Amino acid sequence: MRIPIALVFAALWFVGCADKPSYDYELGGLPEKAPAWINDPDVNGRFGAAGGAIQSVGGARFQQIEASARADEILRGRVQKIGFAAAKRCLIALKNDGASVETLNADARLASLMISAAASNQFERVDNWWSPSRDHYALLRIAEDQLKATIVDMIARFVKSNENYSANFAMLQDLKLIDEAAIEAIAAAK
Repeated sequence: MRIPIALVFAALWFVGCADKPSYDYELGGLPEKAPAWINDPDVNGRFGAAGGAIQSVGGARFQQIEASARADEILRGRVQKIGFAAAKRCLIALKNDGASVETLNADARLASLMISAAASNQFERVDNWWSPSRDHYALLRIAEDQLKATIVDMIARFVKSNENYSANFAMLQDLKLIDEAAIEAIAAAK
């Protein structure tokens, strides 16, 4: 009996995944000595995210990279949600008569991806911590004013280059509409 190669690889993948320990990346259940930023990464007008990595055979450097990557993923997701809310508000105001709700949502999602990609270049690693069990945690942050400036810039670029909205670009009134949308979206995310 012949078994397709893809089926063999799929079975091996599932078996390999079953051996991996599950880990709570919500960062709960930490010792009392854990830094406060692990559970509350937002401080002083900055959005943050903490990511963790368990001890692995890859070594300490791999753990540091993995923890930073997890924090980056979480912070990008937060920025993307903020960007989506701001972009959708602006695009609704600027849409042509023929634009459907699905088109607006798709365009707002695309703009939010642009925002999160641009903002991620401004993330800074501000702290890290090794737990007594040798798990590693990293903290990334972006300043609120940097985030707002990125949202305004990326939405303006998106509107200017998209034919569904560029005809109404003059309505932005020196980017006031986008600025207000960004402030509102950031405030709602706090």
